[in-house]
Amino acid sequence: MAMYVYSTDGEPVGFVFEMNIYDLEGTPLARIIGSRVHRFDGTYVGEWYKDMVVRRPQSRPRILPPVEPPQRRAPAALSYRLRAVVDYGYPDAFPLLRQSVSHEGYLNQAAE
Repeated sequence: MAMYVYSTDGEPVGFVFEMNIYDLEGTPLARIIGSRVHRFDGTYVGEWYKDMVVRRPQSRPRILPPVEPPQRRAPAALSYRLRAVVDYGYPDAFPLLRQSVSHEGYLNQAAE
């Protein structure tokens, strides 16, 4: 059974395997370092919070050295909405995992 990543709306949008985040089709998107989520190019995206990737204003973003992404995984088993929606007040950052960001501009984006 996959450990799902959820949107702030409660929908499964990805899964975690060995501290890496994948989309539901098995494409590697990011890695979790402590509570921070970084793309494989080292740019900060958001915080791992209650099975979600969110933007938290109190976070301390930084750039990490890039690493090779892991290989694709088999797609996650289809799931239906199992999560109750609770508004914790943080914007969803999962869609940002697919965007490319320059290292110069990531701090401005992280501060928003």
